[in-house]
Amino acid sequence: PTLEDSTLTISRRDLIKSGLGAMVFSFGAGELLNMAAQAANQSPRKIGGSKILIAIQLNGGNDGLNTIIPYSQGAYYQARPVIGIKAEKVLPLNSEIGLHPSMTGLHALFKAGNVAVIQGAGYPNPNRSHFRSIEIWQTGQPEKISENGWLGRYLDISCAGKDELFPAVNVDPMLPKTLFGSKVNVPSVSNIDEFKFLTDPQYKPDRSVQIDAFNDIYDSYQLKRPHIDLLRKAGMDANLASDKLHQLVKNYDSQVKYPQGAFGNSMKFISQMITGGLKCPIYGASLDGFDTHTNQLRTQDGLLNQLSDGIAALHSDLKKRGMQDDVVIMVFSEFGRRVAENGGRGTDHGTAAPVLIIGSSVKGGVYGTHPSLTDLDAGDLKYKIDFRSIYSTILTGWLQCESKDVLGQKFENLGFIA
Repeated sequence: PTLEDSTLTISRRDLIKSGLGAMVFSFGAGELLNMAAQAANQSPRKIGGSKILIAIQLNGGNDGLNTIIPYSQGAYYQARPVIGIKAEKVLPLNSEIGLHPSMTGLHALFKAGNVAVIQGAGYPNPNRSHFRSIEIWQTGQPEKISENGWLGRYLDISCAGKDELFPAVNVDPMLPKTLFGSKVNVPSVSNIDEFKFLTDPQYKPDRSVQIDAFNDIYDSYQLKRPHIDLLRKAGMDANLASDKLHQLVKNYDSQVKYPQGAFGNSMKFISQMITGGLKCPIYGASLDGFDTHTNQLRTQDGLLNQLSDGIAALHSDLKKRGMQDDVVIMVFSEFGRRVAENGGRGTDHGTAAPVLIIGSSVKGGVYGTHPSLTDLDAGDLKYKIDFRSIYSTILTGWLQCESKDVLGQKFENLGFIA
C-alpha cells in the first residue's frame, strides 16, 4: 500500500529502508521498547488531584550560606573575609538571615508570604561526592542504591497524570533519576523544535506524507512478537505527544517577560504547558554551574539572579491566569559548601543547605533554625532537618499521597503547605 499526494508517493518498504520507520525524535527505539515494557505492568491506581509540583535542581552544589545569608553572625564574616556578602547588601528575611542581593524577585515573593525557607536540610552521614549525593537527593534513600526516584515512585503509585502521554515532563536534555519509575516513562523535552518527527528539511513537501506513512504502519502492522501492540501504541503516543506540545506552544500568548537564557526558557515552556491545559502533575528542571570552587561571587550572583527572575516570571504568568494556587515549586541542590572560603575565592563541597518552597499555596516564612557556624562537623554544617521531611510534607500535603508508600517510612510534616 502507498500514501500519495499530487507529487509524492511513498511505500512502507521505502520508509523502512530510509530509516524513517523508527521514531526519530526525543523517543528513540530504546525508549519506545521501554515504554512498551512499562505499559505491560499492572496499571497503578489513581490518586491526587490537579496540583502541580515543579522540582528545580541546582546542579553542582549551591552555596547555601551565600544564598540564605546569616548576616547577623560575626562567625560568617570571619570564615569568609573575601566572599562574605556585606550585611548592607543582603535582602533581609528577618533580623538574622537574608537573601542574596541578586534575588530580588524571590524576595518580593517572600514578602508576599509565598516562599518557605527550610534551613539546614541534609541527611545522616553526609556524602560529598556529586554523584552519590545527588542520587541520594533524587531517590530519597540515603541508606541504599535505588533504581527509581522518589517522584518516579510517586508516579508509579498514583498515576496522577490525567494525560497518559505526560505522566510528568522533564525540560532538560537528560532525565534525572528523580523521575525514574517502573510503570511510567517520562519524556525529556529540552528543545520543543527537536521534539518532533524529523524529516529532511530540504524536502519539506514530503513531511506530511512520511508522517502519514509512519502512522499507517504503526496503526496496522502485524507481527507475532512480544509486546508488539504496546510498542506500536508507544510509537503512536510519541507522535501524538509531539503534536500536542507544539499546539500548546503555538497557542501560547503572555505579556510576562521571561529572562533570557536556558533557564528562563525552561520556566516559560513550563508555563506554556500548564496554562495550555496539559494535565501533568510533575515538571522537572535544572540550573547548572553551582560547583563554585573559584571566583564564586560573580558566578553565583549570575546564577541566583537567573533562578530568582525565572521563578518570579513564572509565578507572575500563572497569577495573571488565575492558576497560581495550583503550583508549588521546590528548589534544591545535592549539597551545600564548606563554611570557610578557600584560597581561590570560592568554596569546596560541604553538607547541609537550605531548600526553597515557593507558591501561593505555601505558608511562607523561615522553617527551622540556622545551623551553627562554630559547632561544625570537620568544617561542615551539621544538618537540622532531614530532607525527606520536605518530601514527606509535599507528598502528603500537596500531592495527596501517603508518604510512607514512597519514602518507606514516616517523616515529620513541616507544615509549609497551606
